[in-house]
Amino acid sequence: MKCITIIGNLGANAVRRMTSDGKELMTFNIAVNQPNSDPLWFNCVGNMREKLFPYLLKGQCVCVIGDLSAGVYNGKIDLSVNVDKCELCGAKPEQNSQQSAQVEPTAPVVETY
Repeated sequence: MKCITIIGNLGANAVRRMTSDGKELMTFNIAVNQPNSDPLWFNCVGNMREKLFPYLLKGQCVCVIGDLSAGVYNGKIDLSVNVDKCELCGAKPEQNSQQSAQVEPTAPVVETY
């Protein structure tokens, strides 16, 4: 297991997704700023957390701990995190509602414990 802790801002509102076996997940992207360089983007997938989901809005600062995986997609590095823990950091963004509360089907996610 490659455990990583990242702190960054959400690039868009979190999205609810449903796996083909009926499991509910939330997905979101986090940008981590680097000095003198473009931000690093992480694609995050985690178990649905009903109490946290409404606060995962674009611009919200979060701290995520999880299993890191990396690959190459269309010539670019793809960094993904299977989220074990997610916490809010700082003040909430100025949006009032969760606009991306749609449920979209995805492929099943394999979890390791």
